[in-house]
Amino acid sequence: MDKRIRSNEVCIIGLPRCDFVFSSTRNCFIGYGFNESKLEMTILKALLEKEGIQPTEAGGEIAPGQHAFCVKICSKIITSQFCIILLNNDMQENREVPNANINIEYGLMLGFNKYVIPFQRKSQKLPFNVADLDTMKYNNTDFEDKAEKAIKKAIDSTKQDKPQEVSFDQIIATFIMIKKAMITSIQDIGNKNIYDLGSPLGFYLLNDFKGLTYIFLGNFSALRAETILWRVKMLTEVISERLSSIGHRIKSGILTEEQGKLFKEVLEKTEVWLIVNSGKEKSEINALIKKVSTIMKIQVFSRDDVASAVKRLIQ
Repeated sequence: MDKRIRSNEVCIIGLPRCDFVFSSTRNCFIGYGFNESKLEMTILKALLEKEGIQPTEAGGEIAPGQHAFCVKICSKIITSQFCIILLNNDMQENREVPNANINIEYGLMLGFNKYVIPFQRKSQKLPFNVADLDTMKYNNTDFEDKAEKAIKKAIDSTKQDKPQEVSFDQIIATFIMIKKAMITSIQDIGNKNIYDLGSPLGFYLLNDFKGLTYIFLGNFSALRAETILWRVKMLTEVISERLSSIGHRIKSGILTEEQGKLFKEVLEKTEVWLIVNSGKEKSEINALIKKVSTIMKIQVFSRDDVASAVKRLIQ
């Protein structure tokens, strides 16, 4: 299993390269028939969450349109640490019929060279095109035991070599102050809600000195350009989704009109600062970010930029 960090450059449905990074999350994508594998899904979700792995799924039938396919299935398979596929047949007019959607998802997993755990009930037969592939056969009494062992093996086999951690040290803290910003206290519930939007992606939360602008700081000098870009794209998606949900939150009574307006203003003024390893990576990331549709102002700094700014301060 290839453990190197790599992005998907060729879209399988002909769209421009998506640059989603393979195995970049601690997620497991599960492909299954929504009406045929409810017990198995309950067991799998509990086993995965116990191991700190987030179970993900298509979330319903495929919606028409390429973008829905990308968001619901393809990107989730690419970014997952490993995958599980339940190859159980559907029952139609008292006969077993292979689930077409499940076979499409299985084909994607194999095509992307993902680590896949395939299951099927002992009483059923595989379609001819996958009959020769190793598949774990199970029944209701032994499924949990087999799944637990297979998941532990998958986690061990798909662990990526972690990049060296870069500490949030005094030099960076000084640089932040030079840029007229400071680390945001998350004791306040409002600040914590904003912090939680970027924290899963490795962003710290800052405020400018006036306290009116939030800044997500990514200290990513140990990461490759495509991984940094993926994190920016995911943060952009999170912010965009929150903005689009404000009207619904107001209608539901979660926010008042005034709170909704303030929340919108805060998110639209949010900035992103990225600290990367070198000037070369700074140029590369700046070029890549131009292709990312985002309302956020993004600034990229190299380690030399940070060191030089601090050095000028003490001279």
